[in-house]
Amino acid sequence: MLFEAMAAEVPVITARVGGVPDILSPDEAALVPPADPMALAAELRAVYRDPGKARERARRARERLRRDFSVEPWLARYERIYQQVSRAAPAALVR
Repeated sequence: MLFEAMAAEVPVITARVGGVPDILSPDEAALVPPADPMALAAELRAVYRDPGKARERARRARERLRRDFSVEPWLARYERIYQQVSRAAPAALVR
């Protein structure tokens, strides 16, 4: 659901658990401590009170998704890995 919200440019409010901080920064989403309903409520109020800031965070999250998590960057990474591996083939394997 996290990537879907980012793709839809919906403001993200989520608990700071698991890999979430690796995917989103505080500039891109509201990251609240786990099991802290008061922090969650405060972030919900902040979105309501300052929709411009929420929209800007959502825009940044969508850009991050496009830049770091779309298929193109992954294909480029795999291509670089394959090129490195093929160049580094041990002489014993070359006939």
